[in-house]
Amino acid sequence: MAQYNFQYPFGLAAQEQPLWLNFWSATYSLKNYERTRAGVVNRAFAHIRLPMPREPGYLVAHEYGESNNNPVGPVLSRAGLANSGGGAGGALNLLKRTLQPATFYWERAFATTTFRRFSNIAEYTMVSEGRKKYFFQYAFTPKNEAETIQIENIVGTFRKSSYPTVASGLPERSYPQNLWTLQVTSGNGRAFGGENNLSANWLGEPLVCVLETIKVQKNDESDPVIRFLPNGASSLTLIGLVFTEFETGTYDFGNNSLLSKSEISTKYFGSSS
Repeated sequence: MAQYNFQYPFGLAAQEQPLWLNFWSATYSLKNYERTRAGVVNRAFAHIRLPMPREPGYLVAHEYGESNNNPVGPVLSRAGLANSGGGAGGALNLLKRTLQPATFYWERAFATTTFRRFSNIAEYTMVSEGRKKYFFQYAFTPKNEAETIQIENIVGTFRKSSYPTVASGLPERSYPQNLWTLQVTSGNGRAFGGENNLSANWLGEPLVCVLETIKVQKNDESDPVIRFLPNGASSLTLIGLVFTEFETGTYDFGNNSLLSKSEISTKYFGSSS
């Protein structure tokens, strides 16, 4: 159980929420099983539960670049032999195809038509898998003093947990950034696709993340007057959160799901404490 547990709203308003978005935060670790989504939840020091934002979504952009690899071209390899027809005839075809670029200038001396060779830069190759980015925005409007305290606890936990943690016994040093797991759970609504598929359906299987950006605004910018509650708290708190995946993912065909590098390591090579 996390040391810090906060939820908004609570009471009757909580019973009206069809879906919840859970934010779990745990300290950084070098152990593969502690860097997985389950590992972060199991050792989380903070758990924040909020309604699903108004516009849930995500962005994933893989990085691509040109490659010199052209496996279907004149390449002296088993693939090149197979792509040239295979067998003895394929070997002869492959040899001819390999020599053709060298005879290009000789051919031009006798050609009556103009032509050019295929470029050998044939593939648009993935350089790095994309890291999904998530942006969530909430507007908190407390109705009483208990809600103002809860809101300040939530905002403060996000803010503080976005920073590195002090390394105990090591002055002027800190551990790397904290890790986050995002998880969608059902409230009073029906779990479309099953409870275990809610995070995949709504957020595209979010892997372990880091909290990259947090923006807090204590008043509506369209209101020329800042408004207070009787206890001195703001009547409106706006918060924006940007999460970015900590590790890139890979599609696990057998499991039909995305796994992070640490999750693949844990699944196929095990772990030790």
